[in-house]
Amino acid sequence: MPGNVIAAVLLLAALTPGFAFHQAFRRFSPKDARSSTTEVVELFSVGALTTVAGLVLTAALGELIPALVTLDTVVTTPEDFRDRPWSWVASAALSMTLSLVLSTLAGSLAGKRSSQRQGAGMREGTVAVRALTDRSPQGRKPFLAIELTDGRLVEGRLRYVSTDRDPARRDIVLQHPLAWTGPGDSPRTASEAKLILIPGSLVSVVHVSYPS
Repeated sequence: MPGNVIAAVLLLAALTPGFAFHQAFRRFSPKDARSSTTEVVELFSVGALTTVAGLVLTAALGELIPALVTLDTVVTTPEDFRDRPWSWVASAALSMTLSLVLSTLAGSLAGKRSSQRQGAGMREGTVAVRALTDRSPQGRKPFLAIELTDGRLVEGRLRYVSTDRDPARRDIVLQHPLAWTGPGDSPRTASEAKLILIPGSLVSVVHVSYPS
């Protein structure tokens, strides 16, 4: 097998856990406007740490499960690969699976903590994004009432918000339960929609509450 193909496979194996970490993290915390350099460093660092952890756990299990390769075998008799190729394949697959599980759990935990964090510590991005995405001290999700420039009021739970620093491009997506109130004395009307996209250019004022 060509060396560049092997290098590509190893690089992919190292980055996959980091990608899994980011995907799990974003399930609980909206993506910040971080630089590409920051994200690449996170991909490599998380990928490397969880890959090493997966290898260590696999080596430990190899002492208990004969079908797996032990650390001693890897270090002292690497030629064992020719005699037991499937044991090496199984060990590699288990190591990769463990690293993915660990990175996903780490991303979920970090995302939950980030979405509940309060105080002066700021994520990268805008103050508006932080104000809209923070949960209450009790962990309740934000409920938004958005006044539009034409006088209408739109209510719903936050789903997504753009991190663009230009308010006119800072679009907001609300999710069910949704409601509309027209200008003046118009009655409040529930919406059957699941999601509503509100362009940032139409937003006048945003009210944030944390209903139980």
